[in-house]
Amino acid sequence: MAEEKLPIAILAAAGFAETTFTDTQKTLLARGRKFKVISPDGGLVQGWHDGAWGHHFMADEDIANALAADYDGLILPDGKNSADTLIENVHTKRLIAAFMDAEQPVLAVGDAFRLLVPAGVAAARRIAGTAEVDEEVARAGADLVTDQNLVTDGNLITATSDSSGAARLEAFLGLIEAQSVQQAA
Repeated sequence: MAEEKLPIAILAAAGFAETTFTDTQKTLLARGRKFKVISPDGGLVQGWHDGAWGHHFMADEDIANALAADYDGLILPDGKNSADTLIENVHTKRLIAAFMDAEQPVLAVGDAFRLLVPAGVAAARRIAGTAEVDEEVARAGADLVTDQNLVTDGNLITATSDSSGAARLEAFLGLIEAQSVQQAA
């Protein structure tokens, strides 16, 4: 009997990049992967689209109750407003650190890479980014890679906002599949 796959966690707060989020959902659904939206915002979380507030989406779980062991991986969608909110949340730090400590796949897109710094998991990591964030990354002890839109460093995938959504999700799902094969062996 095949082992049932756990859902994938998508951590978002108000102001996440709505297009990144919906493209991620569509891809996961097309691949037959279950996911849950985790948020500190209660039952609904609002996106940001074309410079204004976008649609509301259902959140499946409050971040305070989320455990890395209940998921196959973590996706941190792009969005400055979302990152600004999540960066101050103690549960964000705990959850990201738990995924990284367990070597579960983590995908951070655009501004969401900033969440790695307070979680204490950016040091000695290669992170895709832009020159504007170089100082913050350097202070955290990470190596900023500005000539690539997608960087994989162990179980961590970072992607700039300009990266292909399909490529970053394929890389992320590939890590999950590789991990499943290793665990089955």
